Amino acid sequence: MNIELIGTGSIGAVQMSASTLIDNKILIDLPNGIVKRLKQTHHNILDIETCLITHLHGDHFFDIPFFMFEKYFKKATNITKIICPKGTKDKTKTLFDIGYPGEWDKVSKLAYVEFIEFEELNKEKITDELYVTSKIVEHGKLKPAYGYIVNIKGKNIGFSGDSKLCDNIFDIVEKSEISILDMSVTEIKTKAHMSLYDIKEICKKYKNKIIIATHMHDYTREKAREEKIENLIIPEDGQIINI
Repeated sequence: MNIELIGTGSIGAVQMSASTLIDNKILIDLPNGIVKRLKQTHHNILDIETCLITHLHGDHFFDIPFFMFEKYFKKATNITKIICPKGTKDKTKTLFDIGYPGEWDKVSKLAYVEFIEFEELNKEKITDELYVTSKIVEHGKLKPAYGYIVNIKGKNIGFSGDSKLCDNIFDIVEKSEISILDMSVTEIKTKAHMSLYDIKEICKKYKNKIIIATHMHDYTREKAREEKIENLIIPEDGQIINI
């Protein structure tokens, strides 16, 4: 199984906004600019069968219209499932109305994208190989915000989405072989994100687990590298990890 960190940065970082591709066909979050990056790195958008959206902040879903346009331009016939919080489809239509007035009906009909909005997923079967469990996490004032446990061919991969350290983050890590976690800041406590201090706590508690940091500010990435935590991977954009 290939885990490719397409983007690993926070909204203000040099790196692309956080997005992860699994086996070239499961994409976690569609942030600003990620469709261009996928094309630049020679990925075929039509290979993507499922997109999981963690929450409705722009750096996690604003590229859905461009994903749909790409499928429309390439005359796709395969359906891509977008697994997402309730309200995602309406917000995507609003983005079309703002940026491309009058295009929604045409593109949405021929892009072959299916919005599957949910409140809770409990090992929900998405494809023959993919099962998804959602976990409510704590991301400041935005509700709902989700983390995921993604089961592919019997292996669990955890995703925190954007969240402060909370009980469901521990649950995601405990139930997953490898977890990709928000590590936005260094030692600062926030109500919306985890810090390097939080990730160090997780790595110490779960020494047998692999943790991959994402959604990093530039200074957080530099500080984390200095720490040299044994079971923490601090990836660059485009880095591939095989499990």
